[in-house]
Amino acid sequence: MTLPTHIHVRIAALLLPSLFATLLPAQGSLRGIAPPLPANLAQVVKDRDAAVRLGKALFWDQQVGGDGQTACATCHFHAGVDSRTNNTVNPGSNGVFDSGKLPGAEVTAADFPLRGDDILGSQGVVASTFVGLDQNDPLARDLAVQVDDGVYFPNRQVTGRNSPSILMGVFYEENFWDGRAKETFNGVDISGSTAQRVWVQSGPGITQQSVQLAPASAASQSVGPPLSAVEMTCAGRDFATMGRKLLGRMPLALQLVAADDSALGSLSNAPQPGLATTYPDMIRAAFHDRFHASTVRTPNGFSQMEANFTLFWGLANLLYNASLIPDQTPQDAFAEGNRNALSASQRRGAQVFTGKGRCDACHGGPEFSAASIENGRNGWHFENLGISDQRLDPGQGDGMFKSVTLRNIELTGPYFHTGKYLTLRQVVDFYDRGGDFDNKDKNAQVRRLGLTEQEKTDLVAYMLSLTDERVRFERAPFDHPSLELPGIAPLPAVGREGRSQPIRTFLNADPFAR
Repeated sequence: MTLPTHIHVRIAALLLPSLFATLLPAQGSLRGIAPPLPANLAQVVKDRDAAVRLGKALFWDQQVGGDGQTACATCHFHAGVDSRTNNTVNPGSNGVFDSGKLPGAEVTAADFPLRGDDILGSQGVVASTFVGLDQNDPLARDLAVQVDDGVYFPNRQVTGRNSPSILMGVFYEENFWDGRAKETFNGVDISGSTAQRVWVQSGPGITQQSVQLAPASAASQSVGPPLSAVEMTCAGRDFATMGRKLLGRMPLALQLVAADDSALGSLSNAPQPGLATTYPDMIRAAFHDRFHASTVRTPNGFSQMEANFTLFWGLANLLYNASLIPDQTPQDAFAEGNRNALSASQRRGAQVFTGKGRCDACHGGPEFSAASIENGRNGWHFENLGISDQRLDPGQGDGMFKSVTLRNIELTGPYFHTGKYLTLRQVVDFYDRGGDFDNKDKNAQVRRLGLTEQEKTDLVAYMLSLTDERVRFERAPFDHPSLELPGIAPLPAVGREGRSQPIRTFLNADPFAR
């Protein structure tokens, strides 16, 4: 039997402790570690590859949005985050634009750190109220009445927290910054509640039954934003109605899909937009018939496939997310025994990370997150860091926010749930001084570190070793369809070979800049 690489490394570490104590960062390699998925997944999903294809199409399809321009990917297109810089400031709980960046304004490097209660969020949709579907609209817009929200109108609304990376989402015990998307997916909403039920074929009819799939917080998370009247849709539209909309339209009908797309290439209509299939056929290929094949309608007039669209949406997104594992970083190669994978500065930074800096307390393990399923019950998964006044945003409670992964952190700025800091050096300085807001609930480990200038530089250098070059160049599996991006130029379709020029840091900021 041939053992996986990471097993060989761990065996070698036991045999050669003195060598590996100086050679290997304690984090280990993510390569070969399977994403945690529900043991009972096969009871609902009959073909995982088909579900990945469906998940990728749904995640990138801008027809999902009430305006026909907003996909899940709209806030997660750049290494899993949003790199747009215009109309992205939320005034926070005090309702005042302390940074002076009024709706529609562009942020620059000079605006960081953000002042007062301001938050660097993502622009969503213009406030509106749902009226109905218009399946004849070539731009996939819902019938809606725009509403003056008193803050952003006529600009798009801006979310109240910085968009976290969706990469590594499958590893989290709970999702969203405040953990409200639960580990158990019930097929209906983010809560995990057993009171929510899906429609299952039973004899000649359909009945409502409880479905409990865990771990699957990425599925729970994915069904939240499509119903948000700030992020993606018009107030008053439900999931079954959104399902009806998509089931009647060509997948990705407004977007180009590269002929060599790693998941969707075989279905691509290139050089024309869309896929040479339908959403009903993609669902039939991915899920067992008892969840979609009945011709009996629900009491409120939806087909079984429409009524169960949240189930398909959540699990397809979960499996697509599980295909996006950024495990080919210099850190992973180094942890597997390649001494040359890290520079001398990065090796010193790794020692600061697990030593004087105590970074691994909240960002431990190969996942680089204490909020992972493997690490999440160690008491460090949600922490009050003193980044902001907890009375303005309590997070999970008492100012507690998730300890997110540091993988690809070079590319996912600005940082923290507020988006307050622009560069990794600014983040290191934040921790070195013990945070910004002292309060009774702040984690005791967030205190002055006394790092030297060299240690700070080395620590930033080590964090750069957590970037997967496939993410930087959008190579398979991180390739994608084209996407209209309100506020900036459209994102072109990228196939499995990736793009010729790498994606950049937010505002092209130097990670080492103070």
